[in-house]
Amino acid sequence: MKVFRISLLVLAIFAQSCKEEVIPFGPNHEKLVETVFVQNQSILEEFLKEDPKPNWKEFSEAVNGLITNDHPKLKTWGDQLKTNIPSQNSDLESSYEKISKIQEILIQMKSEVPNQLKYNRFYCPMVDKSWLMTGKEVKNPYAPEMRDCGELML
Repeated sequence: MKVFRISLLVLAIFAQSCKEEVIPFGPNHEKLVETVFVQNQSILEEFLKEDPKPNWKEFSEAVNGLITNDHPKLKTWGDQLKTNIPSQNSDLESSYEKISKIQEILIQMKSEVPNQLKYNRFYCPMVDKSWLMTGKEVKNPYAPEMRDCGELML
């Protein structure tokens, strides 16, 4: 019984020491995230146009900045974003699905990376999707027929 308790104690100490180290986000990390958010804003504004033709090149370059930096969490987010960037010849419907996945990753980044107060989360219950944009006015990038459908999430 005594051996069991000692083994359990050693295992508990080992488990505590294996916990993932939390690395803080520095000013350079915040700037990288801001760059991705700026490019995301440009993409979403393009989707608000009558005949959207998004150019993913600059967004992709900003995401590459996340992938090549020294912060493990930013690298992971960058990899996830990269896999969801639509190809230039994607149809609009498949682009909307990928944009939705990108927005979910960006919303997570906003919640964890400090100093991203310029961007707000919006949610549209009709399409069940969220997005990040500046300002407080609803501009739904998913539903051309209902640009004002959605709400600012606090």
